[in-house]
Amino acid sequence: MRHQPLHRPVRVAASGLAVASAAAVAVPSAYLLVLTVAGLLPRQRRPEPGMPETRFAILVPAHNEEAGIGQTLKSFETLDYPSDLFSVHVVTDNCGDDTAEVVRRSPWTVHERVAPDEPGKGPALNWLLDRLVESEERFDAVVIVDADTTVDAEFLRAMDGQIRRGVDAAQGFYSVRDPELSPVSSFRFAALACRHHLRPLGRNRLGGSSGLYGNGMVFTRSLFDGRRWTGHLVEDAELQNELLLDGHLVTYVPDAVVWAEMPHTLEQATSQNQRWERGRIEMAQRYVPMLLRGFASARGRRAARADAILDHVVPPLSALVAMQLAAAGVHAVGAVAGHRASRVALVVDAASIAVVAGHAFAGLASVGAPAARYKALLSAPKVAAWKVALWARAIQPDKPVDWTRTERNAEPAG
Repeated sequence: MRHQPLHRPVRVAASGLAVASAAAVAVPSAYLLVLTVAGLLPRQRRPEPGMPETRFAILVPAHNEEAGIGQTLKSFETLDYPSDLFSVHVVTDNCGDDTAEVVRRSPWTVHERVAPDEPGKGPALNWLLDRLVESEERFDAVVIVDADTTVDAEFLRAMDGQIRRGVDAAQGFYSVRDPELSPVSSFRFAALACRHHLRPLGRNRLGGSSGLYGNGMVFTRSLFDGRRWTGHLVEDAELQNELLLDGHLVTYVPDAVVWAEMPHTLEQATSQNQRWERGRIEMAQRYVPMLLRGFASARGRRAARADAILDHVVPPLSALVAMQLAAAGVHAVGAVAGHRASRVALVVDAASIAVVAGHAFAGLASVGAPAARYKALLSAPKVAAWKVALWARAIQPDKPVDWTRTERNAEPAG
């Protein structure tokens, strides 16, 4: 009894730590649960398609894409849309290969850009848009498509319907091309089914703004009056936040589908994912305070701001699961020692893990994935360990992460 006064502060601190650590994994899981339920609600009937009206300019930024851009260019030839209502413009940005020659052999237009002091997707798109405006090219909206992408034949019709309804910024379903070719590609397919399909469905239904994912994006021409792309690591996420702050929501269009090549190995995917994760962290640091500051005065956009804040703080699923398992391990030790708060926290951990697992399965179900894609979830432990290592680097500001082109599968290593 004489030692009780000394033990009580320790127990109180331990209880507080258990509650805080459980909440740290429960809040992202609760957000995912809400999005999962909202995303699985029956979709509204598609409106009857009318006569196409929107004139699209499809912009394709390309850097040393000689090996694979031909497949992208051919997919534009199969678009089910009047040929006089769309044009395709490829900007070959600081290329050291024959990408431009491949484009010249297609029906589409190539624009060669040489600006070694200002490389990158954002500056290349700005340069191309300026050229189109100066040439008095007629277009109502721009489509951004990466050079390693196959575009669904119905893409433009789906986007035309949205623009005629008054949408000025839209994101299509950006999925994985040939996911069966490797376990890593298959796992990425599962991840994008959640991140690029199920969650955007839920975000839009709850009054939020879909994310922008860099590929399969559409913007009206008027939206870009006075706007410029930046050279940021994740310029698409940056634009989505800027649009939200200006009162523009991004609409997710699940019927407008693009499939992009994804790395077949974790080694190939490392530079790309380091760029994404460092970019995500920088976006959260910059925009969460800005979204919070304007929250009270954002009439009609509070739900969208709350959603954007939560989206910023939710880590990738593999990293979230690693955090949950680590917290559960610590709480299990406390529970065995008879600590009541740890027992409660352990129950919360278990529920959070179950939510994330359910979210992953629901994402695959929402895109009608075949049984083989579910097997990719078995590689989650390996991917989680890899992702945690990436995060360890991404959160260190003294270790710069520069834009590096992702190695294509058709190219020889090295």
